[in-house]
Amino acid sequence: MAKKIKMGKPKMRLPRKIKKGEIIEVRVKIRYPSITGLKIVDEEKQIFARDKEAVFLRKMDVIYGDQTITEYQMTSATSPDPLIRFKMRADKEAPLKIVFTNIRDESSEVIKNIKF
Repeated sequence: MAKKIKMGKPKMRLPRKIKKGEIIEVRVKIRYPSITGLKIVDEEKQIFARDKEAVFLRKMDVIYGDQTITEYQMTSATSPDPLIRFKMRADKEAPLKIVFTNIRDESSEVIKNIKF
């Protein structure tokens, strides 16, 4: 049985002051490894074999109010403990929720309210 890897709680950073209709930068960070689970069997021929279970984030959903505004698809190429930045238009006062899901369908989320 593979060792259980705990998903950290994401942290989100928003600008201190937000004006209605403004394009803002959102930053979100989560502590989680990114392991392919592969090892080199023959370095000369560059042959790889599965050594252990792969562990990585599979997707990140961004929900603003009651609408999913974007979904990021991720792979084992995503860096460990990623810091992700994206821009969005703040056009209403509503909660902004970011949900990370790993390949085992376990999830962790963070919610912050956008206020003007």
